Amino acid sequence: MYITEREIMLQHEALIRTCAYMTGEKDKIESFFKEHPMRSFVFLGCGSSYMLAKSGSRLMQQYPDTDAAAVAGGDYLVNPRPYEEMIRKSIVIVLSRSGKTTEIVRSIRDIKARFQVPVLSVSMMDQNDIMPYSDLDLTLDWCYDESVCQTRTVTNLYTVLLMLAAFYAGDEELAADTQRAAMENEAFKISYRPALKKMAEMDWTDALVLADGVVEGIAEEGSLAYAEISTIPGKYAHVLDFRHGPMVLYGEKTLTIVLVQPEGRDLQAAMLEDLKRKGGKIITVSEQDGNPYGTDLHVTIPNAGRYETWGIFFIYMMQMTALEKAILKGVNPDVPDGLDAYITLK
Repeated sequence: MYITEREIMLQHEALIRTCAYMTGEKDKIESFFKEHPMRSFVFLGCGSSYMLAKSGSRLMQQYPDTDAAAVAGGDYLVNPRPYEEMIRKSIVIVLSRSGKTTEIVRSIRDIKARFQVPVLSVSMMDQNDIMPYSDLDLTLDWCYDESVCQTRTVTNLYTVLLMLAAFYAGDEELAADTQRAAMENEAFKISYRPALKKMAEMDWTDALVLADGVVEGIAEEGSLAYAEISTIPGKYAHVLDFRHGPMVLYGEKTLTIVLVQPEGRDLQAAMLEDLKRKGGKIITVSEQDGNPYGTDLHVTIPNAGRYETWGIFFIYMMQMTALEKAILKGVNPDVPDGLDAYITLK
């Protein structure tokens, strides 16, 4: 068994432990938010963690009187000036697998020195290089991926973001639904793996991921899994927005994974009909039973709670189809050529 495969299929163990850890840290986290009563957040990340930062900012934006933004560490490092006023009034939440990526370390060191703003870090490796600049560290070393490609790590980072938002806003429903999603993750993975393997065996050469709202960030990360795990081009777009240009490149050799949210189903169904006419392979994901959109595969979110938590299930679609396609191609998903676990700049 490949390391990547093991990390995907056992990530439910990490999810359950992560929810327990976050619940145990709840008082500390709530005290941090009370001590620093800003209603503005900057989420800082690089690569996969920047994509997750987008989900973090969407989460916080939905609460009253709260502003949030996602910033790429490399963008800040090259030219911090456009972000100065936003950072000056915000809590900075740093997301990183290793806590050693140069863009993140240098950026947060500069931010802390110049603005003295509160910093909360989330990482998967203890005693890392961002911790000296952080006022509150959340370290989840049981989530650290040994494989170069992040799978278990990103799913758990997303789960941490859900719990952080719930604690910030006193959103008990979101916290409860997140914990339920973690508990149901194992059975969900086992149930759908055979169908996803069949989808991987179909004739497609690139992948498209469509999703909206809070799930945006983890969906974009899912599209990256195709490049990193199976060396196949992957791209992401908002559901309806894909019509605005990128549709011209869509064809029968594309696998599309679409998260259909409960609101605006008619609009999303019409979009699916446009895609079907192009002849590509389509997986739809929603809380609905059966196959309401007549696609190649429909995946039902189990006991669906809040839409935000669907990302925990949705990311598995991309991780597993990318893994199965890699195995079919004879590609080792654990060691993609030219990619390192984290980037160190000179």
